[in-house]
Amino acid sequence: MRLTVARVPRAIRAVVLASACTAAPIVVQAQSLPSAKDLIAKYVTSTGGEQWKGHKSYRMKANMDMPAQGISASMEVMHIFPNLIYSKVEIPGMGAVLSGYDGKAAWQVNPMTGPQLLDGAQLEQQKAQSDPNYAFTRQSPDLVSSETVEKTTLGGQECYRVKHTWKGGRETFDCFSTADGLLVASQQKQATPMGELDVTQTMGAYKDFGGIKRPTTLTQEVMGQQQILTISSFEWDTVDPKEMVVPDEIKKLMEKK
Repeated sequence: MRLTVARVPRAIRAVVLASACTAAPIVVQAQSLPSAKDLIAKYVTSTGGEQWKGHKSYRMKANMDMPAQGISASMEVMHIFPNLIYSKVEIPGMGAVLSGYDGKAAWQVNPMTGPQLLDGAQLEQQKAQSDPNYAFTRQSPDLVSSETVEKTTLGGQECYRVKHTWKGGRETFDCFSTADGLLVASQQKQATPMGELDVTQTMGAYKDFGGIKRPTTLTQEVMGQQQILTISSFEWDTVDPKEMVVPDEIKKLMEKK
């Protein structure tokens, strides 16, 4: 015989309903996230990042590969603290792409587009990227706030994603490893002559360079294309200001401005 609700004695139904109404609710609590302040502090401790303040400059050399284009180039970056920076990328069959920043003006000389001074969002972006304190400790006076937004996986590693909000409203994201606190990925909208592009960069193979750990492989993804940077050397205090020559065509543009 089918037992329907109607055939269940009224007293029993009352007990069942009362039990259902008074049963303790099941509460699923979201996992708490570590604060951005603590994640950044752990990162600085893990890398020894504060030690950059004991140096005057660094020189980085790397190989840059763009598999989709079949391009392999050599790259050198020189940085005299706090904000004098110069980079040179030698691309076979194309020539050298030069760029620099002196704390006020940012520029680039590209064989395909010619010399140009950067302004607007591109200038602000260069300013942030040229700040050694942000580069080594993820801290900057131009940061309005930093907030942990989620636990996720980037570059095949589980990490805590932190949103940085900058003066002017720009937002960037860092992802710190849940295992060792190292930075495993960063994301931002990058200003380019083609407009803003979503850029994701993953980092790995950390090595110690004079007491500071730095990633030696950096893979950048833009519009489905990869650019892989493999650092071959990182030296402290070997840069001569005379090496950082501003090209004549850039000097002429600066004079006109």
